[in-house]
Amino acid sequence: MDAIPNEFPISLRSWPSANSNDALPSIIQRINLERGGFQNITEESLREEIAREELNNGDNGDSSSEDEEEPDRAKELNAAREEFIGQIEQAHQASMLALDFISLLLSKDAPVQASLSLSPDLQAMVGAKTLGADKLAAPRTTEAQKQDNRNIAKGWKVQHLNKTVDSILASATRLEKEIEHETKYWEQVLAVSEKGWAICRLPNQKHILGVRFGFSESSPAFKGRSLAALRRKSDGTISLDQGLADAEPKTLRVRIEVDGSFTGSSILRKAVPQDSPVEALILQARNTIFSEELWQELNRESRILEPVKSKDNTLIYQLTDTKTMVLDLVPLEEEPLRFTGPDDAIAEGIFLALNILLSSAHRLAHRKRTQPPPPIVLEKRTTPPLNLLRPFITRVKHQETISKLRDILRPLHRVLSSLYLDHPPTYTQIPTLWPPQPNLTVAERTVLALTERLEVTATLTITPTTTITIKAQTHSQPTIFPQFVLSISPESPLHITCPPPTRLDSLPALQEYLYYATSCVLASIFVPSSNPPLETSSPPLEWTQTTTPSILTKPLTSTTKTKQLAFTIRCTPQSSSKGGARTILRVQWEWARGDLSGRNLALSAFPTTGLRSTLWGDGKNAGVPYFTDQESRLGVSPFGEEDFDFAGNGEGKGSGNGNGGKKKRGLQAEGYYEWIAWVGEDDSDKGFFEVVRSLRSVVESAGTVKGGEK
Repeated sequence: MDAIPNEFPISLRSWPSANSNDALPSIIQRINLERGGFQNITEESLREEIAREELNNGDNGDSSSEDEEEPDRAKELNAAREEFIGQIEQAHQASMLALDFISLLLSKDAPVQASLSLSPDLQAMVGAKTLGADKLAAPRTTEAQKQDNRNIAKGWKVQHLNKTVDSILASATRLEKEIEHETKYWEQVLAVSEKGWAICRLPNQKHILGVRFGFSESSPAFKGRSLAALRRKSDGTISLDQGLADAEPKTLRVRIEVDGSFTGSSILRKAVPQDSPVEALILQARNTIFSEELWQELNRESRILEPVKSKDNTLIYQLTDTKTMVLDLVPLEEEPLRFTGPDDAIAEGIFLALNILLSSAHRLAHRKRTQPPPPIVLEKRTTPPLNLLRPFITRVKHQETISKLRDILRPLHRVLSSLYLDHPPTYTQIPTLWPPQPNLTVAERTVLALTERLEVTATLTITPTTTITIKAQTHSQPTIFPQFVLSISPESPLHITCPPPTRLDSLPALQEYLYYATSCVLASIFVPSSNPPLETSSPPLEWTQTTTPSILTKPLTSTTKTKQLAFTIRCTPQSSSKGGARTILRVQWEWARGDLSGRNLALSAFPTTGLRSTLWGDGKNAGVPYFTDQESRLGVSPFGEEDFDFAGNGEGKGSGNGNGGKKKRGLQAEGYYEWIAWVGEDDSDKGFFEVVRSLRSVVESAGTVKGGEK
């Protein structure tokens, strides 16, 4: 009882039940007894009283928490119980004494009613009607005082009415502002919903709206972070609350590195300011969680993918011999540093490709989820990492294979075209188009066409009877590797002389077979058969094929010796070739026992009259009589003895003309003749006009006996 202040009035009547009929009168009576009526109760006094009680409770709690020890809990409970019972008994005794006093006082005027509440012990000790009370003097209130009291009461009523009116007006103003703020809030919520974002209630706070900006097929770690609360600010605008999740905007950055310096980077968007519209903030949060999931999946896949290396929070992959791809996750800034380089387009393309692959993986996961689930097994199924880098690297390897295959076949085709064969050779390289799956969308078909079943078909027609078809495939499972499937036309003589392997797994092996097979086909043109040769209408030459299909022999009637003719094709690497890598076809003749024809003999100069190459000229006669003014202005001169290649490396002694060391396409020297084509050139490269000999004229010259050879 010591904790209760003495001046605080206490009502001993129990609090009425809510179901009782006299609850309201009882409450009014208690307020009159405890508070002295409603005139002394104001909102300010009640707030002050509540604040004092909270302050006292806080002080008591602080003091008790500071002095709190660890007593025996059972003893504490027993002591508190005894104290509580003692206080109840003391209150009961005090109330009984007060009841006896009031009953004894009323026994003089109402003895019957007073005897009902008067205790028998007190009645036997002092008796009834022994205590009374009288009014000593009547009140001396005049009419003026009564009028003043009425005026005072009236003034109080008017004052409280004015306060009530002011309170109502303030409430109306506040309600009007609240309606304005609520209208503004719901307009923004409606705008968010109209933009396509999913609006829902928060799972644990049903009275708060939220927005889902993530992806339903994301991993559980990111799916739980894809929900944010749409809280209302004091001015009615929406605040995007992402909870405990990191709200810093981030994005994936792709950079291209060449020789230790960065030559390209993907575009880094600006961070959206906090005072921007909520739709922009939601979009930024969606992009951030997408980039974080993409970065996590790339890291998971890099652990099982050998070509990708992880270093200092970056992923590194060697795109080509000179270019390296570097991936990292960086925060967005409101004013990002602008970087431009020659490889920006490559970096931005890789960034878009990785984003498309993650979206495709989400769609594939959704398709699997809509299908019937697999049977239940005891072993726990593990979730493998998504295939993002593997299809990308497979596509890069496929493009690299296509480029290298083109660098092999295109110069070879140019060399064959400069031979002036009766039937010009043809070359095509076309990607294989597979029939689309009907149950997939256009976007899914596009992704599958770019990442799966990668195949290109290249055809090289050397003669009408010989067509080599190459199907270059790039596989991604179990490892990333290329594969080449070769086939030859049925009537080709290569089936006997040089049958192709069914499959090849490397470009060098393919290049070696193509060069050797082409040499064998060119040699077979000049071998007589039961049927007339396919490449000429003239009588067949008396060349016979040896056990090596690319080598021919011919006995000369005027001598006792035999001429030997060899066809070889080779490719010189770029590092050892002046003017770049090139493909060279050499026709070399010698005596069968190893004596080179023409050794230590004075050969006539390469004739300057002949036909220009159909790829590099207009097909008209060329030479000194036909030398034009335009050719003179271009610095072109006909070839002479100073341009011959006596060293056998494809370069003449003279200065020559042309760009990058490309002096001539046809080279004649002692015992051989060469046709040259550079890798990477195209039909627009017409820096010079050269005269080349046909294959037939070279073979005819090799099969004749010149002066001094007898």
